[in-house]
Amino acid sequence: MKTKHLLAAGLGLAAVLGVSPALHAQVKEVQVTAVAETSSIIGDADDPAIWVHPIDPAASLVLGTDKYNGMHVFNLQGEDVAYFNDGSVNNVDLREFTLAGRTVWLASATERDNEDIVFYVIEADGKMDRASPHAFPAMPETTERVRNIYGHAMARDHATGRVWTLTNYKTGHIVQYEVLDDNGQIKLEFTRMIKVGTQPEGIVSDDTMGHIYVGEEDVGIWRFPLLPENGDEAVQIAAIPSDCFPKDDVEGLAIYEGAGARYLVASSQGIHRAAIFPLNGEEVPACAGLVEIAPGPGIDGVSETDGLDVVSTPLGPDYPEGMLVMMDDQNEDLQTNFKYISFADVKAALGLK
Repeated sequence: MKTKHLLAAGLGLAAVLGVSPALHAQVKEVQVTAVAETSSIIGDADDPAIWVHPIDPAASLVLGTDKYNGMHVFNLQGEDVAYFNDGSVNNVDLREFTLAGRTVWLASATERDNEDIVFYVIEADGKMDRASPHAFPAMPETTERVRNIYGHAMARDHATGRVWTLTNYKTGHIVQYEVLDDNGQIKLEFTRMIKVGTQPEGIVSDDTMGHIYVGEEDVGIWRFPLLPENGDEAVQIAAIPSDCFPKDDVEGLAIYEGAGARYLVASSQGIHRAAIFPLNGEEVPACAGLVEIAPGPGIDGVSETDGLDVVSTPLGPDYPEGMLVMMDDQNEDLQTNFKYISFADVKAALGLK
C-alpha cells in the first residue's frame, strides 16, 4: 500500500500529517543522509536483501527486486552487476544453507504472477544463479481461503541449522516451509500456517531469539514463535496509530544483529521514515525513534520507504558498523532505486549503542 505525501517546509511532522502532537511527544526524530545509491530501476523497486561476502565484506552484494520485472544485483557502489528477468519477483531474503555438502546462501522471493516461491544460489565467491529447481508453488493444500501471495522472508535456527521460508498472503495467512537439500537440489516441506487479521507484507525472522515479526500493514507489528513446536501465540509489539506509526502503513522489516545491541528496523511508510525498536529482551519493545533519509550531496532523500534490509557487519570504511538499504519510490530521475545508509550514522543520530 502506498500513500504519497510531501512534507511542507517549516511544519512539524504531526502538523503536516494531521495527527495529535501527543503521538510524537516521546519519539526522537532524526535525519541522516545516504552514502550511495543504486542505479535506477525502470519498473518498480521494492524489497532489498544484503549478502555479506564471507572473506571480503567490501565485495558484498545488494539484491534488489523490481516487482514488475525481476531481480537486480548491485555492488556496494550501487552498480548493477547482474539481473534476472524472472517476472514479478519481490520480498527477497537470504540465509546460509548447506547444499550438496558445501556452504552456500539461498536467496528466495515471491513471484506474484504465478504465486510461486523462487530461489537463487549465491556461492562463497559471490557468483549468483537460479537454484534447481528455481520455482515452487507457494500455495499449500488447505481448506482455508488463502489468496494473493505477497510478503516473504527466510529463517534459520542457529541450534540445528534448519532453514525455512515464510510467505504471507493478502488474506493474512503466513505459510512456513522447511527448505531441504534433496541430493543437491532444493526441496520444500510444508510446516505450518499462522494468520493475522488483515493484509500483511513485511516479515522477518529473528533467528537469534527464535521470533517471527509480521507487519500487518494497517494494524501494526506482531511477534510469533519461529519454531512450530513453540506454538502460534501472537504478541502485538507495535500498533497503528502509535508514536512511530501515526498512520498506516508498516512495510519492510529487518533485524540489526550488533555485538552490543540488537534492533528491529521497520518502514513507517506513511511518514517516509524507518522506525527503530531496541530488542533488549522486553516483552514489548519501545520505539527508540524515527529516521528520515534526507537529501545529501549528490543523492536525494528517501520517500515512500517500502522494503528495507540491514546488516551489522562492517562493510568497509563507508559502513563501519553495517549498512541500512532502503527502497526510494521517488528518485530524482522520477524512477525508483535503493539508498545505502551507514548504520553508524543512524546510531549516532539517535544516540544508540
